[in-house]
Amino acid sequence: MQCAIDKSGYGHSASMHSKMPAYKPNAVNGHGCMEFDGASVLKTRPFAQPIPQPITIIVVARARGDTTIIDSLGPSSNRFELCHGYPAGWHPSPEVCMTASGHDASPKHSLRGSTRGTGDWHVYTAIFDQRRSEVYVDGYCEASGKNVGGNSLDGLTIGCDHNGVFFLIGSLAELRLYRTHLSTRMRVQIEASLARRYGLNYSVAREVPSTPRTPSGLARFNCAPRSSGSRAAPDA
Repeated sequence: MQCAIDKSGYGHSASMHSKMPAYKPNAVNGHGCMEFDGASVLKTRPFAQPIPQPITIIVVARARGDTTIIDSLGPSSNRFELCHGYPAGWHPSPEVCMTASGHDASPKHSLRGSTRGTGDWHVYTAIFDQRRSEVYVDGYCEASGKNVGGNSLDGLTIGCDHNGVFFLIGSLAELRLYRTHLSTRMRVQIEASLARRYGLNYSVAREVPSTPRTPSGLARFNCAPRSSGSRAAPDA
């Protein structure tokens, strides 16, 4: 079995599910990434206890089209999704969206931004905190202050939605998961550091702040592996 290793110190991993994404070294500013081809998926083990909101997820990724970057664990899970999808009307590159509402049906609550899935690299930040939820792309607040639903997170599916329908076509370089609603200062420090590491534009901090005292992340997956249809629109 192949997997991506958690570097947070908690000993988690995300393992191959049906097909391992290809590892591409030196792909992003000298750093490696996982290439997802529309069939590759990684999954963690179920969390010992589902994690309640607030939760902050930060992902360095590129996505094309109507596609899911991350979601909850599996078919029995409730939705906990960051995607480019749920468009108000059909478009070949739907807008960024996050939700923690619903299960099998389209979610009733979501935050939807304006950044489209065109295959460009971005630093995505999704703060799941019910009515205090926020979504950022490269430091720019795309949407905030609406209810995304109260679902908890039982594990992670990386590269597809939890029902195995909307696969990621794109790449992922880093994923960070925090069991908190990050403060603005802490979020900016982390996003700016990631933007510099991967050579990406950042709209808030021109320079990376001094080395931050970051909160202990519940998970932080790097990308070095080792052996071991369009959607209906919800109400925003």
